[in-house]
Amino acid sequence: MKIFHGLLLGMAGLASVVVLLNGAAEHRANVATAAPKIDERNPLRSYKPMPGIQGRIVLEEMHANGIPATPLSATLALGLSRSGRLSDEERIAMTSILFALYNPKNTSGANHAIALELKNLAADSNQQVAAYAAMDYARLGYLPDTKQVLDQALQSGALPTDAYFREIAHLIPSAPPAKQKEFMAEVLKSSNRLASDILASGLNSDQESSAASFLKSSEDMAKLLRATEPDFGQEVGLYGGTDGLRYETWLRASATIESAKTGRKMDDIIVAKLSEPGTDPRKLLAYLSSWEAMPLLAEAEPDSAVQKLAAIARRHSDQNPGNSYMRFLAETIEARLKNAPPPAPKPVFKMPTGPAVGPVQTPDAPPTMPRHP
Repeated sequence: MKIFHGLLLGMAGLASVVVLLNGAAEHRANVATAAPKIDERNPLRSYKPMPGIQGRIVLEEMHANGIPATPLSATLALGLSRSGRLSDEERIAMTSILFALYNPKNTSGANHAIALELKNLAADSNQQVAAYAAMDYARLGYLPDTKQVLDQALQSGALPTDAYFREIAHLIPSAPPAKQKEFMAEVLKSSNRLASDILASGLNSDQESSAASFLKSSEDMAKLLRATEPDFGQEVGLYGGTDGLRYETWLRASATIESAKTGRKMDDIIVAKLSEPGTDPRKLLAYLSSWEAMPLLAEAEPDSAVQKLAAIARRHSDQNPGNSYMRFLAETIEARLKNAPPPAPKPVFKMPTGPAVGPVQTPDAPPTMPRHP
């Protein structure tokens, strides 16, 4: 009986295997049937090289509409790239197409050939072609010679300094630990603000990864943030939205690192930083008006540090009535507060010292009209 039962189980298992094999075979057959249909509509099949910017526009439109990452697409794209018949403008567009055909599953079967073509183009005599190819090669993810390709493009003048450090910053997440430290040290030495912004955004992404863990514990990253604190310029009545976004990102990244090191709550770290004497009130406007600060405002008790910071932000807005954007930010902050903010302290008027000097009157001069902001 046991033997019979075992035979039944064995037959059932064999049937399951047969079903799985049949399903896999059917899937392969469906893919094989669909692939020719997709490739029949492949826009690269009918592309004929054309001079200058016109060809680039056509290729960029193809790229935007989507080119299937199939073996035929890779064959056609590589063939066009290597044909010697494309203009420099077309070759710039072709780097983006090659980059798009490269993917982790290697559905084109040509990942290696695509990477090699981009690497070769990164050494091209045309600096624009070289720049686009070097950046696309770097965005494939860390490869043993990626840094070498970027260095070459920087030294040849194809890549400007900011673009070089931008790619180094993007490379850190996919690099092995030893290379992460090497790249981070290079970014720190440069104090490049663009790289700092990119890495700060990575810290704020809420995605736990080896890169996030590395950045949180990296003293070089902490030093980089300290060296690249954003500012708003000397004109206190002006407010740059980009500066505000950069500061908000920088502040949260700095707090993330300190929280990981000390165990303090991020909100406590942020409020303490904003409360430091001499802090530009525009930094208060930037952070307190952000989405991330909403819970902080909603929980703020009367006469709390957060309430006082909101009052300072409002006072700065009131002192610059010509800036409607700062007024909007101040009103946004107040609308999100749990309790009404305290009245903003009135500026103290001080009598001028020294001898009183009246305005010089010119009999023939017309009366001066007051200037409005």
